[in-house]
Amino acid sequence: MAAGISVLMISGCATQQVHMVEPGIYKIPLVLPESLEAQRGSLEQSLLNAQRRLREFALGNGWGHFVEERFAHRAEIYDDQRSFVQALLTAAGADSSTELPKEVSAALEKGVFMSVSPAVYSRIYPEGIEEAAFEKLIAHEMAHRLHIRILGGNEDAMGPTWFFEGFAIYAAGQFSDASLPPDEVWKVVRETERGSYRRYAAVMRHFLKRTSIQDLVTRAGDGDFLDWLARLEP
Repeated sequence: MAAGISVLMISGCATQQVHMVEPGIYKIPLVLPESLEAQRGSLEQSLLNAQRRLREFALGNGWGHFVEERFAHRAEIYDDQRSFVQALLTAAGADSSTELPKEVSAALEKGVFMSVSPAVYSRIYPEGIEEAAFEKLIAHEMAHRLHIRILGGNEDAMGPTWFFEGFAIYAAGQFSDASLPPDEVWKVVRETERGSYRRYAAVMRHFLKRTSIQDLVTRAGDGDFLDWLARLEP
């Protein structure tokens, strides 16, 4: 598809278009409440920057062809977490009473990127505050879809939580200063409950000193993944 070609999309009663502004980068129709309209320009730029961030990661690791097709055909950004959560549960076909983590801030469900606003994100997830935090949040959600594309659609091969979240964190460039001593790394690896994304970032960078991201992605779904990781240790 050449740059500038548009794809007709229908949202409610309005006709919207998805434009490819450059190879692999799309201007995604953005739905906002009135309270966020003044931020439309900056939010649209964040959507573009997030795609460029992910494209750079993919190209650098031999996965460029996986980002040629758009990850989202629409974006919805909410001015409060409650509205976002209800929209997410509806899109996912989940019960409206489903409990989600208190820090949940974004998702990409059925081709729709949904999130809270940058201000709400900073308030409910202060650990995530860093330079370009909101565009990294967007890139993180798209990175999960990139991961699935790399695996040929096999979500079961994404590996344990710390790894598939760690992959998205690494791809998005989040928490690049995170570090842990080796004994703490293995505590995280063996955890069965969801943990800190900052700690996941540190674990990913620990193992990326020992092997490639490509090998990690290939091996993460194997039953002996942790044994394989242990053999990488000096």
